[in-house]
Amino acid sequence: MANQIVKWEVKNSIGTITLNRPEKRNAINGEVLEGINKAFSELSVNSEAKVILLQGAGPVFSAGIDFNHLAAVAQDDGRAAGVHLRESVDAIQTILNRIERVEKPIVAKIHGFCGGLGLELALTADFRLASESATLGVPEIILGIIPDCGGTTRLTRMLGPAWAKELIMTGDMITARRAYEIGLIHRIFPDSQLEAETNAFLTKLLQRPSLAIGLAKRAVDLGVGLEKLTHLEIEGLVQSLLITAKDFPETLKKGFATLLKK
Repeated sequence: MANQIVKWEVKNSIGTITLNRPEKRNAINGEVLEGINKAFSELSVNSEAKVILLQGAGPVFSAGIDFNHLAAVAQDDGRAAGVHLRESVDAIQTILNRIERVEKPIVAKIHGFCGGLGLELALTADFRLASESATLGVPEIILGIIPDCGGTTRLTRMLGPAWAKELIMTGDMITARRAYEIGLIHRIFPDSQLEAETNAFLTKLLQRPSLAIGLAKRAVDLGVGLEKLTHLEIEGLVQSLLITAKDFPETLKKGFATLLKK
């Protein structure tokens, strides 16, 4: 299924979401956000889609927020100053938070420019794979604003405050190689190999038990910021669900067969 500006489909157990606004460098406006929200909502409950791939059509992943959209939401609407903007930011944050909670592995395939809200979108993925020529960053500070849809939060949790401050406070775009070195992306490939290597990574994820991989994701995400004993309790609860699942004996049998081949 697809709409004009965000496409999505399911093929070979992979749900693919494509930002499809190449003439605008996949800049994100209200229509794109609506399409992204719809696509992830559909694929999160689609039993055929075991993993989700997020990508951009054309020469870049995403240039970030569409400045026409930013100008529109920045205008006051007769209420107290800033209320309209804060509500708009909250709506975007809600969509990104919902994406992050999908109990399926999400892989962002990044090429070209990936900045601002485009990077904040990619940060909701579990894995970020990039081409060597990609550049990543949050340049909002140059415009006198901050990345407000996960830039200061997810970047800090992912990289630590030192690297988050450097990216946010300089506004510099960094190379894929540098992004890999500081832990912003998981894999880096020659441009010509990005497609094939991403498919290989998706195939590996498809070979893992869906229930276990989804609950492992939730256990990790829920445990961030918790004290150790509570996080350990979450592990135990998740494990009890997995081991008592009806198909666990067959899953275990297949898993041992896979391990014996290694």
